Amino acid sequence: MKKMLVLAALALSVTACVTVMQPAGSVVLGERMVNFKADHDEIGVGNYEGFFKSLSIQVEKNDVEIFNLVVVYGNGEKEKIETRLVFKEGSRSRVIDLHGGKRRIKSIQFTYKTVGTWKEGRARVVVFGMR
Repeated sequence: MKKMLVLAALALSVTACVTVMQPAGSVVLGERMVNFKADHDEIGVGNYEGFFKSLSIQVEKNDVEIFNLVVVYGNGEKEKIETRLVFKEGSRSRVIDLHGGKRRIKSIQFTYKTVGTWKEGRARVVVFGMR
C-alpha cells in the first residue's frame, strides 16, 4: 500500500511540473497567465536584456486566442504585428522577425483570452527573444 501511495505522489508531482522548452539561443522575456475574458496585458522587458532579432510565443495549460501583438522598442518606436490566431495548449508560434534587425525591446503588449475549457484553467503565455 505504501508503495502505491509513493508512486501516486511521484506521478502527481511530475505532472504538476511545467517545463518550458526554450528555442535554441533564446531567453525568456516574460510570461503571463491569461484570463478567460478578452484582456490587454504588457510584459515589461527593459533594456537590460540586450538586443533581439526575433520573438516566439509558447502557450501552456490551455488554448489562447491572441488578437494583437505590439512590440515597443527601447527608443519608443512601436511595431504592430497583426494576429488573430488560436494557439493550442503546448504549441508555439512561428519565429516572428523584428523589423530593423537586432533591437532593444522595452515591452511587449498583447490582447488575448483563454479559449479552452474552464476545467483546464487559465492559459500561460511565454515570450522568447532570439538574439
